[in-house]
Amino acid sequence: MSEDVETQGTTWCECCRSPMNEGIQTEHGFVCSVQCLNTERICGSILEKALTTGSASTAIPGSVNNYGDTVVFGPERGHGIAAERANHFVDVLKGRDASHVGGDNAKNGPDRLVNGINIQSKYCHSGSKCIAECFDEKGAFRYRNVDGSPMQIEVPSNYYEDAVKALENRIRRGQVPGVTDPAKAKEIIRKGALTYQQARNVAKFCTVESLTYDAITGIQVAGTACTVTVAISFAHALWNGEDWNAAVKLAASSGLKVGGAAWLTSIISAQLARTGVEGAMRPATDFMVKKLGAKTAAQLANALRNGSTIHGAAAMNHLSKVFRGNIVTGLVTTVVLSSADISRMVRGRISGLQAFKNITTTAVGVAGGTGGWMAGAAAGAALGSVVPIIGTAAGGLVGGLFGAFAGGSLGSSGTKAILDCFIEDDAKQMAERFESELVLQVEEFMLNEGEIARLLEQVDKIDFGKELQNIYASSSRKAYLVHLIKPLVVSVVAERGSIALPNEDQLLDSISDLVETP
Repeated sequence: MSEDVETQGTTWCECCRSPMNEGIQTEHGFVCSVQCLNTERICGSILEKALTTGSASTAIPGSVNNYGDTVVFGPERGHGIAAERANHFVDVLKGRDASHVGGDNAKNGPDRLVNGINIQSKYCHSGSKCIAECFDEKGAFRYRNVDGSPMQIEVPSNYYEDAVKALENRIRRGQVPGVTDPAKAKEIIRKGALTYQQARNVAKFCTVESLTYDAITGIQVAGTACTVTVAISFAHALWNGEDWNAAVKLAASSGLKVGGAAWLTSIISAQLARTGVEGAMRPATDFMVKKLGAKTAAQLANALRNGSTIHGAAAMNHLSKVFRGNIVTGLVTTVVLSSADISRMVRGRISGLQAFKNITTTAVGVAGGTGGWMAGAAAGAALGSVVPIIGTAAGGLVGGLFGAFAGGSLGSSGTKAILDCFIEDDAKQMAERFESELVLQVEEFMLNEGEIARLLEQVDKIDFGKELQNIYASSSRKAYLVHLIKPLVVSVVAERGSIALPNEDQLLDSISDLVETP
């Protein structure tokens, strides 16, 4: 909203655009009534919610990736992968140059690379079993570096000593090429940061270890959403006329809010990946991918992933997994963003229809963000493929983030506009009650023009976002409104000066003057 607009001598309300003789001054211009004053604030909150949904949607790709990475923890031997990932994060936190290199599925290749050292992780139920897994059926050591030396074997911390003894025996029997000294076993065996049971717990639903792991992996997701939100909120605040310091505070507050929601969404989604949800959804997502066709599935799959190009069954399986991640993450995002509305409905502070309207708006916004991400990533990857400097990976990332935000914002605001035609907001209904009671109080105390202006200054200080919910939740809305408005009116009336009534002689003289006046 801009400053008040005058056309041919007529002033127009900044909210409802009706002509007016006098108005209430707001930070955005003039409005014609308290109802419009509140509506203006409601419109601001609607825009804020659309921006929040759009910004939160930018975290969906990261949450989907975390979901997909966690799904592999589910199978019987998934705790081994969980151990690899957890040990990797420990190395990163300790400042080591660590990376995952096992994704290429190279035969007898390393799982991790830490400070230039190849590492193969073996998390089995005993130290001797960990070492036994390092030898093939003929008794030959499987994991060797390019120069023929043995890779480091990472084992559970509580099985380290047993693993060392088992490898010493293997060395004595001459089963490790190039190594004859049993003491070298301590150099080959690497003590993992986790015990065997801790690794198993990382792979399980809702354990301390799995929650800790998901909290760490969710930080990057939250950071992406927070960064996007801060940038957009800061620009939006400046466009609305806020000074630089106020814009920074608003941006920081919005960033923390959306980043926190994205972090929580990532944790919950990853936890659900450890349950039977994945298997239950697979037939449906496989059917969806099959209907898209192999060519389209391959295009989408490659746009939504990093790494070498995949085709055929591999691409269709990957896209099906992405779809499952989108469904779970989208539902969790909707619940997290709607938690405040659900809480208010349960506490009776908003109606069921209002809650339905808000949750539907959020759900469509999240769905729009998900669709926007996929479409944007595909378009960005296609553009990046023909621009050498950008590349498909960067193009897909930028396109996906832009599409997620745009889709989320437009989906949220568009749904709200449609539902407005069928369901009136609780806030607007309560605002009308507030205005009616305010008019009654003004008439009862016979306020003059100056007093009304001072009263409206007091009204402008009310936190309508909070008070309109209080009005709705009140057992007697009339009584609550009187309790809210009357003290403001009384404070204005108290400023009136004392009045000395005319005595009998003065009244008689005035009457005589009136009678004698022709």
